[in-house]
Amino acid sequence: MNQDATTSSPTQKVLKNNNAARRRWIMLFVLLVVTVGGVLAYWRYAAIYPSTDNAYTGADIVRIAPLVSGPVTNVYVVEDEKVSKDDPLFDIDPAPYEAALRGARAQFDAAVNATGTAGEDLKSAADEMEAKRVALVAALDKYREAEGAQGEDEAPNQATLDALEDVHAAHAAYEEAHEAFSKAQDQDLVVTTPTVKLRGAAAQLDKATEDRVKTHVLSPGDGWVSNVRLRPGAVVATGTPAFALVENSDWWVAANFKETDLARIKPGQPATISLDMYPGYTIDGAVESISPGSGALFSVLPPENATGNWVKVTQRFPVRVKITSEPDADRPLRVGASATVTVDTTKDSTEGTQ
Repeated sequence: MNQDATTSSPTQKVLKNNNAARRRWIMLFVLLVVTVGGVLAYWRYAAIYPSTDNAYTGADIVRIAPLVSGPVTNVYVVEDEKVSKDDPLFDIDPAPYEAALRGARAQFDAAVNATGTAGEDLKSAADEMEAKRVALVAALDKYREAEGAQGEDEAPNQATLDALEDVHAAHAAYEEAHEAFSKAQDQDLVVTTPTVKLRGAAAQLDKATEDRVKTHVLSPGDGWVSNVRLRPGAVVATGTPAFALVENSDWWVAANFKETDLARIKPGQPATISLDMYPGYTIDGAVESISPGSGALFSVLPPENATGNWVKVTQRFPVRVKITSEPDADRPLRVGASATVTVDTTKDSTEGTQ
């Protein structure tokens, strides 16, 4: 009995070792299969859902520049303030433009009198335009007084908001009257010396009136003013930017994808955007366009590969992804914010635009 026990013991140990080795090989094989399968799945996923973290948010930025020159008399906005279309931004001293307008008006009245009844329609349109201009100046004066009556850190009161609405209405009325005056200038008149002089005087009055109105710089759209360093007393020149307006109309993400990812990306495909400034928060987008050239090509110093030490580098192409999600008041978008963009290339381009 003892001899049988001693002879069977080594055999059992060998079997156990063989079974353990077999299990290890099986586990290693399973692990290898899982690893290869995972790599293939990730490669396939990356091909179907190309992604990049080389992306930044963008919006239209308007450089606010006056169309007439002169010293600044009033500044209505402060840094990073939100404004709406036709909100007053700043005023330029109107004295020289007021004098030019009076001179142009005198010449226009003299030309109208010389033409008799032929200039009645043009004079009526000019009188209406001048009345609306005066009403716009009065509305701006009222707004200036209402804004000055409240504290610097106080929210706009009802009087200020009402005055601002009056400015919007007065500016719209002036634009309508100015358009009517422009159409009146294009009416057919019998060509005589007085009518020719009348057309010239009307053109001078049109320019003088516009120059006077342009001393009040209004916002061209909705958004936030930035880099406001303008102060009363500063002299601004025609066409020289005073500050910037980041418009709140269209937002997009400029995503720089590798050229190897562009084969499946098409305009209209849906995309998912995550912003670094809001962890865990994603917004929807759609591919809007793909740049015809790489980002390096449009740089200040484009790469020159005509040397013997050439090294092939994967290029990146800007892809513009329009943000289609509704804006979230608690998570405002900001220009230049870092983002990660993932495009769903399984969707047809027509589906992404619907």
